[in-house]
Amino acid sequence: MTGTHRLQGHGGWQGPGAGLFGQIGRWLMLGAMFVAAAFMLFFSAAFALVLVGTLSLVVLIAVSVFWVRAKLTGRPFGPRAHMNAQMDELRRQMGVDMRSPRTAARPASDGPSSSGPVIDAHETPEGWTVER
Repeated sequence: MTGTHRLQGHGGWQGPGAGLFGQIGRWLMLGAMFVAAAFMLFFSAAFALVLVGTLSLVVLIAVSVFWVRAKLTGRPFGPRAHMNAQMDELRRQMGVDMRSPRTAARPASDGPSSSGPVIDAHETPEGWTVER
C-alpha cells in the first residue's frame, strides 16, 4: 500500500517562514512594502500639487499681462468688454443711441428728419433724384 504524507502539521519540515524568524521576516517585508507604497503615494501627490501650482501660476501671469496691456493701451479686456466696445463704436458710427427709448432713431445727416428715409436715389443728367 502506498501512503500519503502531509508536509505540514507533523512536526517535520514546515517550509520557509514558518518559524519565529520567518514571521519576523514576513512582518519586516510587509512593513517595507507599506513604506514604499506610502512613499510612492506621497511622491505622486506632491508631483500633482507642483504641476497644478505651476499651471495656475502660468495662467495667473498670462491673465495679468493681458490685463495690464489692456489698461495701458486703453483697449477692452475680455470678450464681453470687447463686444460692448464694438457695439458702442457701431452705435456711434450709426448715430443712434439704442440705450434710451426717448432718442430712438436720430438720422446721421443734418437734414430734416420729417422727410423720411431714402428709398431710391439715382444720378440723372440734371443731378441726383431721390425717392422717399
